[in-house]
Amino acid sequence: KLLGSLLRQARADAGLTQDAVGHAIGVERSGVTRMEGGERSLTLATLGTWLDKCGVSGLAESGVRAMWRVARRHGDDDAPVKTWFVGWTDAEASAWALRFWAPLIIPGLLQTERYMYEVFRAFGQSHERAREAVAVRMARQEILSRDSPPTVVAIMDELVLARQLGSREVMAEQCARLLEFSEHPSVIVQVVRGASAGLGGMLALAEGSRGSVLLSGSLLEDIVTADVQQVRAAGAIVDTVRGAAVSTSDTRVLLGEAHQRWMA
Repeated sequence: KLLGSLLRQARADAGLTQDAVGHAIGVERSGVTRMEGGERSLTLATLGTWLDKCGVSGLAESGVRAMWRVARRHGDDDAPVKTWFVGWTDAEASAWALRFWAPLIIPGLLQTERYMYEVFRAFGQSHERAREAVAVRMARQEILSRDSPPTVVAIMDELVLARQLGSREVMAEQCARLLEFSEHPSVIVQVVRGASAGLGGMLALAEGSRGSVLLSGSLLEDIVTADVQQVRAAGAIVDTVRGAAVSTSDTRVLLGEAHQRWMA
């Protein structure tokens, strides 16, 4: 279902109808509907034609192809992104604003490839599964390269910059990437020093034309919901945490200092 969701999003982003894609891959419109709904599988050749027709290339193409391989080999239960997570990836892909509170690790959209690999390995995934999950996450980062990317507010606990994942080189590279993102016209990066209202866990909010969606972190399984009360409560927490964060200019100083420490 997740693969179908990504194919549907690719078609929508390209401004194509199901009939247009169906003509390209040689199936009726009903077949496209079933593929996008996860009810019908497709061959690697068909996948390639679909992506080419929709203009999907680079990291996004690699991520979708990796997901196809996993789906063919394992089925959804073992996929690098679970079906329940589709609600978040859909909301993230179409959002005009994203807000993240990260008390433990750097938000996924701002992670380097090597850092995210170490995150998945720390979660207990094998080398192969971690690489597959990295490909999917890297594809999700493509939204920041759009002509009109969403506004992203990423707030992190200062301890995140000191928590080593992988080698010192990996951490130095990640801090350098955060410095780059801090200059991105649509990205705001801020750091919180000390205790805050967000110590209970990770929160992510996506706001778009179809409303707001909340992703909240859990030790066992993250939760995705569009419940208005929960979304509002989470938004209030993120706003409070941001109010306790240092300024963007001071954050850049902290990021530079962290980068230098990991380089030493």
